[in-house]
Amino acid sequence: MAGQTVKVTFQSKIYQDGGDESYEVTASGQLVQKGAAWYLTYDEALPEQPVTKVLVKIEDDRVAITRSNVTKTRLVFEKGLVDNQPYQTAAGMFILATNTKDFLVSIDEVGKEGKVLLDYSLSANGRVVGQYQVSLHFVQ
Repeated sequence: MAGQTVKVTFQSKIYQDGGDESYEVTASGQLVQKGAAWYLTYDEALPEQPVTKVLVKIEDDRVAITRSNVTKTRLVFEKGLVDNQPYQTAAGMFILATNTKDFLVSIDEVGKEGKVLLDYSLSANGRVVGQYQVSLHFVQ
């Protein structure tokens, strides 16, 4: 997917019973506009993990994040929406659900920069596994 090269900063804070964690990824990405949607692609490299290809589809009221490495996950975020998606692992199939509590999308089309802020809970097979706060910023 060709487009404008942007600097991507992804921050995630995860609150779980087993302890809280956070991480940040900075990468070079590509930003493309198709119709009313924006598509952001980048590679996420974390220590001791395979590189993950990330595709973020950004619309005014909805964000979908697809992550592909050994497995593929697709999570959809829309304020007030509980979205269920299958997730295949070596241990079997899980149903992941996102419950989006807060959601903000801001894109400056002239400066080709923007941000996505998400606050959601993630469930696996009906059991909440964590509360997440995600911040995704990109700038040309």
